[in-house]
Amino acid sequence: MGKKNGFYVWGGKRCAAVFAMLVILWVSSATALKAEAAGQAAIYASVFDAKFYAQKYPDLVAVLGTDENALLAHFLTNGMAEGRQGCAEFNVQFYRAKYPDLQAAYGDKLPLYYMHYMSSGKLEGRQGNGTMVSTPVQQPSVPTQPVVSESSSEIDRVIALCNQERAKEGLPALSKSDALCAASQTRSAELVRVFSHDRPDGRSCFTVFDELGIGYGAAAENIAAGQRSAEAVVNAWLNSPGHRRNIMSGAYTKIGVGLVQQQGTAYGYYWTEMFTN
Repeated sequence: MGKKNGFYVWGGKRCAAVFAMLVILWVSSATALKAEAAGQAAIYASVFDAKFYAQKYPDLVAVLGTDENALLAHFLTNGMAEGRQGCAEFNVQFYRAKYPDLQAAYGDKLPLYYMHYMSSGKLEGRQGNGTMVSTPVQQPSVPTQPVVSESSSEIDRVIALCNQERAKEGLPALSKSDALCAASQTRSAELVRVFSHDRPDGRSCFTVFDELGIGYGAAAENIAAGQRSAEAVVNAWLNSPGHRRNIMSGAYTKIGVGLVQQQGTAYGYYWTEMFTN
């Protein structure tokens, strides 16, 4: 199985990218938006079901019909931000109300709650839907340990390794951002389809920030595929000048990492790390 990695940098009105066969991927220009929603259905399965969406929102059916691709496209571009319920499993308003820690981090940026549930909330055992009760639920006398997925531990390991390398150069540690992790997880899922800094619909990778309400002045993206551990992917990035520059740059203060493992695909493991100031 081969391996790939690539990086992309954006700062103000300047951007830079690099391409090398099987090692570094140069960023190509964004093309016109294409209707490729069908391939994303599996990625968003935990928060979106087209049949449920159509039945719940007849106003959309009146305009879009029952075409599943069109309904998914609406959900991604408008529905999440509007707080529409995409499936029976997940209700964003319930999720937001149930978990004050997420509310403190995400506020009113509803797409971030969907992304959190997809990337880590479901794996942590968080409840995505239900009925809120007014009386407090009695907590068990012995606190239970949170469920930590392998991907979550690998994500934290990537961040730790990057910060270790920065410390060697006297650079301050990058702060883990849940919002950037959600953006990176979205991008890793998209890499399964198209290994590029352009998204599957042809837009720049940084448009994911707009969708999730993430503000930034300067940003960068590193991507990779095929590496089976945090150590392997960080080593690959550090041995590539462009990727290393992103990791070691003093222009960034925040980092997020995403990992998608999908068997039967070209590379199996798809990594993204995103940086902002």
